[in-house]
Amino acid sequence: MSVIVAGKEDETLDANSPLAIQARPELQEASGDRFDMELFEGDTGSSHSANSLVQTRLKTAALALGFGFAIFAFWTLVRELTVSNFHLGFGFLAVELLATASLIGVGVWLSSVPNASTSCLRWSELMIFGIPALFFSVLHYLEIVFMARTFELIPQMPMAGWLILIFSYAIFVPRSWLRILIAVIGLSLFPLVSTGVAFWLHQNVRDELFFDCSSVVEMVLALAATIFASVSGVHMITSLRTKADEAKELGRYRLKEKIGSGGMGDVYLAEHRLMKRPCAIKVIRAEKAGDPRAIARFEREVKATSRLNHWNSISIYDYGRTSDGTFFYVMEYVTGLSLQQLVNRRGPLAPGRAVYLLKQVCSALIEAHSMQLVHRDIKPANLMVTELGGAFDVVKLLDFGLAKPIVDAVDSQEDSELTIAGSLTGSPLYMSPEQAMGETQADHRSDIYAVGGVAFYMLTGRPMFEGEATLKILLSHLHEKAVAPSTVRKRASGPPLSKELDAIVLKCLEKSPFERFQSARELLDALNSLPENNHWNERLAEQWWTSNCSQYQTENG
Repeated sequence: MSVIVAGKEDETLDANSPLAIQARPELQEASGDRFDMELFEGDTGSSHSANSLVQTRLKTAALALGFGFAIFAFWTLVRELTVSNFHLGFGFLAVELLATASLIGVGVWLSSVPNASTSCLRWSELMIFGIPALFFSVLHYLEIVFMARTFELIPQMPMAGWLILIFSYAIFVPRSWLRILIAVIGLSLFPLVSTGVAFWLHQNVRDELFFDCSSVVEMVLALAATIFASVSGVHMITSLRTKADEAKELGRYRLKEKIGSGGMGDVYLAEHRLMKRPCAIKVIRAEKAGDPRAIARFEREVKATSRLNHWNSISIYDYGRTSDGTFFYVMEYVTGLSLQQLVNRRGPLAPGRAVYLLKQVCSALIEAHSMQLVHRDIKPANLMVTELGGAFDVVKLLDFGLAKPIVDAVDSQEDSELTIAGSLTGSPLYMSPEQAMGETQADHRSDIYAVGGVAFYMLTGRPMFEGEATLKILLSHLHEKAVAPSTVRKRASGPPLSKELDAIVLKCLEKSPFERFQSARELLDALNSLPENNHWNERLAEQWWTSNCSQYQTENG
């Protein structure tokens, strides 16, 4: 059976970024997860934190290679002045000094720029490893031609520079092992191309290579061994780091395995060392620990959720920070299916079952709203359907990561410091019009709108607004009137919907907050008065789970 836990991160959309126009939200919702942009080995965080890591590594690589080139430039100068038949000459020394200056210049620039863009980092990476590759290619070419002309032999290929360059890339650039494999293969082609050019242009080089090609064979074997060693080393180190992270402990809790990731932190399956009670632990990432805004939001999420006692809300057991400053909190571990998974696998729900589940969502929101908390990210992926204490079809409202107190004028300035200007928080497919407008004072009626969107999804099997671009979805929430679920739901999908249920969903989805239900209690009362109210009960839920449980266990191994 699938395991879903609280703690998936919110989706923050920069309204002016290309992502806000080009993202495909329907693909996100189809899996219930965010896009996985695995740019760097071991990285599941934001692109900003990943860029920061790459910038630091590239800076170190540029300065290290630049220092090495400076040493060899000095040695070239000494040999030029002391060895009478030294063949490279001052022209080559000038090229070597230019490469040294370029590498050190890139390193200094990366040290001085606070946050380099992704494109700048890519160009920096190309220069840091491209310049040495070109230099070694020229040196490689000159050595082969000189030795073939002067001594009529092909020397043992000078491989030290290439080995250092390949290993440097694998060590300093935090790419995935596949990206590193492609890059080091590209670097390994340079000496082969240099040898090929020398072979093509010089007859004496061709004569010597035809006579004895063992040096070329040795070069190829050395490059192949270097590629294997560098890539396998990176892969092994990353695997060991991952296992070490999974085996570590936080206070009284032992982390067993990672079961989820988001923009703020990772979620682990864990257990209390003494009580042996399974739980889920959300850990804020190290790169976020230095961000006061992130820490404030993380603590707000914990404090807000820990105040909730309703059985339809996820329970918080504990929270704190370790001696090294790592923030974490411990929450209820829940098994079952998200509403997203349930509808994806079984299609639209029976109206009676949808009402049965919606009433539980309203019950959870009644408590949260009474504490002046607005969830702001209600969606099918954040609603768990589970078995709990012998009861079936129990709804758990997950992820209060966007939960926000309804603030007054005195507190508004402090609260606004926790929200990035010009950004939107929530899930585009279920976002209220006021959230789509970026209003910071969206109240509990914004959650009512999201519940209407979830109801539409349960009854029809698709979101109320669909499209290729996030911006189009947001504009639909603002200007396009929602249609009645009964007009989308096909008769083959199950029993027809009553007019009263249609009216309730449409009222939740009114553009103006004043035209919606004004509280979760009012919505719950309306659901209780529906003809479908008694079409589903605990006995039917138990029968459904009993007949389908083995199927889902088989599907999920």
